[in-house]
Amino acid sequence: MRIENEDVPEAQWVSDAQSGDARSFELLFDRYYDMIHAFAYRVCLVDTEADDIAQETFIRAARGIASYRRAASFKNWLYRIAHNALVDWRRQSARQREKQDQFSVELASRAQARTPDYSPLHAALKQLSPDLREAVALVYFEGMNHRQAADTMGCAETTVSWRIFRAKRALRLLLEAKKGESP
Repeated sequence: MRIENEDVPEAQWVSDAQSGDARSFELLFDRYYDMIHAFAYRVCLVDTEADDIAQETFIRAARGIASYRRAASFKNWLYRIAHNALVDWRRQSARQREKQDQFSVELASRAQARTPDYSPLHAALKQLSPDLREAVALVYFEGMNHRQAADTMGCAETTVSWRIFRAKRALRLLLEAKKGESP
C-alpha cells in the first residue's frame, strides 16, 4: 500500500496528530498497524485476539497521543502501548478459563491448514509462560535487541536475556521430546 505524503517526515505526522489532525493519525495507523498486529499475534497466537489487541493499542494511542513526549521513538511508544494491552489481555484470559478452550481449537485448525507444518513449534510456544513467549516474539519475530525488548516489556535488559535463555532451553527440550515421539 502506498501511503500518501511519503515525503512528509514521520515527526511531522506525529506533531500534526498531537494537534488533532485525524488524517495524520490515520497515516501513522496505516504505517504501523500491521507491525503491531503481527507482534500481538506472535504473543497471543490467536488471530482474533491479535485483532482486538491491535485495535485497543491504536485506540489508546489516539487517546494518549497528546501526551507522547518523544522520549522513545513513536514505533517503540506503540510497542509499549501494545505491551500494556497484552498485559490486560493476559489478566482477562486468566479470569476467563473458557477462552483457553477456544484458543486450543483455533490453534489446531490453523496448524492443520498451514504449510509447512509449524504445529510442533506453536505447541511448544504455547507451553511457554506468557513472559517467555513475549520475549521470544519481540527478539526473534520483531527483530528487537534485548534493550529495546526490555524497554517495551518494562523490565531490565538482563531479565529479557534470562527469559530468552530459558525460552530457548525450554523450546529445545520440548521440540526434541516431540521429535522423539514421532514415528
